[in-house]
Amino acid sequence: MFRKIFFPQTIQIKDNLYNTNITLIDHYPEPTVIVDGLIESGRLLRQIWRTGITKLVEKHQEIKTILVLGVGGGSNVRLVSKLYPHAKITAIEIDPQMVELANKYFGLDKIKNLNLITQDAIKYVNNLQSIAYDLVLVDCFVGKNIPTNVQDLDFIKKLSQHSKNLLINRIWYNEHHPETVFFLRKMSSYFTCIKVHTPTNIIVKLI
Repeated sequence: MFRKIFFPQTIQIKDNLYNTNITLIDHYPEPTVIVDGLIESGRLLRQIWRTGITKLVEKHQEIKTILVLGVGGGSNVRLVSKLYPHAKITAIEIDPQMVELANKYFGLDKIKNLNLITQDAIKYVNNLQSIAYDLVLVDCFVGKNIPTNVQDLDFIKKLSQHSKNLLINRIWYNEHHPETVFFLRKMSSYFTCIKVHTPTNIIVKLI
């Protein structure tokens, strides 16, 4: 612990088919994963999701099943496993290298109620039939970018059929702001959008 507090280790991870410029900073109390300059796992991301979930999910609602699209290092998965310790969690991550990092540095393989699947989120959702989840988190980033097909209205419509609590993470600052505003306008043609702001991001609930 002492070493991680005062001498955090910076580890460069080899580029792969899905992500480039991957850095892991192994420090206390929680490692941070940065991909192409964007924090994808760590204390900051966990706080973003905690703010969104605590303000957008009704406290009296029982959450038994959770779907997480986009895992990164797994801060979002660790958070919901603590907020809802008895819920069954299905997490989808396309990058097998991220799955390895999540298991090694974030201990996702120690979460007993987690089913972590290495698969394209689009393919997983398109193959869903009658399965329903009490909570769905969408956190799909490739570096600073969100894949176009994850932002598609038809995809979001299909995903919304499987949960009444659909929460999406979007970047709100600088060059990302116009794209997020466009996304919200597109979604508002079909959904009611409820937003919770953090210093850098928004969590959007679609109803």
